[in-house]
Amino acid sequence: MNEFKKRPVLGTAAQSVALVAALFSLVVCILLVGDHVRLLKMDPLNDPHLLQLRKELADSTGDNVALVEQIRTYDLYARRAFFANQEQRRTGGLLLLGGAVVCFVALKFSHLWKPKLPTIGTSGKVDHWELNFLFRQLMTGTAVFLVVVSLFLAFAVQSDLPAVLEHADKQARKPAPHVGRTFQSALSEDMKTNWPSLRGPGGYGVAHFATAPTNWNIESGDGVLWKTEVPVPGFNSPIVWGNRIFMSGADDEGQEVFCFDGDTGEQLWSKTVETTVELPEVSEDTGYAAPTMATDGSLVFAIFATGELSAFDFDGNPAWQKNLGVPKNPYGMGSSLISDGQRLFVQYDHQDAQKVMALDCATGNTVWQMARTHISWSSPALIDAATGLQLVLNDEENVTAYDPVSGKQLWQVKCLGGEVAPSPAFNGKDIVFVANEYAQASALKLTDGTPEILWQYDEYLPEISSPVAASNLFLIATSAGDVVCLDAATGKAKWEHEFNDGFSSSPVLVGDRIYAIDRKGVVHIFGAEAEYKEIATIEMGEPVYATPAFLDGRIYIRADENLYCIGN
Repeated sequence: MNEFKKRPVLGTAAQSVALVAALFSLVVCILLVGDHVRLLKMDPLNDPHLLQLRKELADSTGDNVALVEQIRTYDLYARRAFFANQEQRRTGGLLLLGGAVVCFVALKFSHLWKPKLPTIGTSGKVDHWELNFLFRQLMTGTAVFLVVVSLFLAFAVQSDLPAVLEHADKQARKPAPHVGRTFQSALSEDMKTNWPSLRGPGGYGVAHFATAPTNWNIESGDGVLWKTEVPVPGFNSPIVWGNRIFMSGADDEGQEVFCFDGDTGEQLWSKTVETTVELPEVSEDTGYAAPTMATDGSLVFAIFATGELSAFDFDGNPAWQKNLGVPKNPYGMGSSLISDGQRLFVQYDHQDAQKVMALDCATGNTVWQMARTHISWSSPALIDAATGLQLVLNDEENVTAYDPVSGKQLWQVKCLGGEVAPSPAFNGKDIVFVANEYAQASALKLTDGTPEILWQYDEYLPEISSPVAASNLFLIATSAGDVVCLDAATGKAKWEHEFNDGFSSSPVLVGDRIYAIDRKGVVHIFGAEAEYKEIATIEMGEPVYATPAFLDGRIYIRADENLYCIGN
């Protein structure tokens, strides 16, 4: 009897393998069934937002490229989810089948290797071995049923998602019989004759009017129409629409947007922008209100280092507000806002994610957004190219252009490097200029496709101040106080001039003159010519970091503590 009390090693091992395989198969079976039930409950084919987009597309007239791009994006994610799920189900089915086979084989070997007990008479008692055998048959039958059902779900049940995606793809392509972008020909005349963003119309430092004064005196007040104190500090620049001037400021106590009368300097209103997020750490050179505001002519928009983005009408009434998330980077939020009159463009680069987005000016709803691969502290520019408006952005490696209407990437050129703060310049025709310290300056000749690099230059380069372009010249102001003028066609230096202090403010082209203000607040006015020609040097009496705004016959300068209106 001792021999029968000893369980053979092989039989025990086979039973253990069968048990493990059975448990593994049961877990896979439960996961497959649960995944199928989850998909039935989620019903991804009838996502309310996707259905709404399709309805809007069906009801729309004309070429709604932005809506098409949104539907295509949803289609892309749906395709990825569908094929990933199908692959997971097939893999699960194969694992289940393998586990069932291993369990069956192990049970067979366990039965073969089980010692046979001799029959010692009969008894009227219940046959436990027979009941155990029946129970095993029942469990085996149940397991076989579950395996069959799971394999059926994994291989036989097919989703109708491919057919729906094919229909959605046809629907998304329907409104685009032409090449896939919708052109906005140019900025409106109102945008051009006002100063709606950093560095003026389009954001590339060229004034519409050529009537700015060239002579004034801060001490005597000659040529100074008014001077008013700035209530809250900030490094952003003034924007102007009609007789309204808008700026923002922020410190440890709060974030504010304020409006001044352009004729008198009177502060018309000041509004606090509340936030629930904790103030981030920022550089002293950036602060909490570095980005310059923007306007579409009806509303004004401001963004702060907290990621709080807000809109007000010209009377100071709040229109909408949203938090985009606190940007995580060593300098804080630096990119300024810009609008084409319908959409507000936000370059939102930080270490966790980089993106550019277009928001509906009236509602703040997202029109489109595109992911980016590199970070930047520069600001977007809207250039009026031959093919229509292009939204041009710099980053640590590239210059990239997007269609303002749809967000589609139009082209990208790798020509930058380092921590990029300067924004693009444009000659008003066909050349985009970019430059950054520790990289180089590049001239990009616009074409129907990717621009051609005409030349590159790597001597005097900007760190903060953005370059500016005349029709045939390209000028750079550096943090060390150097200004260099390059030939737009060849990149050869026409002249170089060393000033006493460096530049944070960006130079502006006004007619045939360049206005550049150094950090000590000295305004340098010189000709946009092939030889350096000084026109005037005027001291503001306090530091200046902001870029001035130019309207017909007037200059608005934000200094460290005061806002000045210069005019005749």
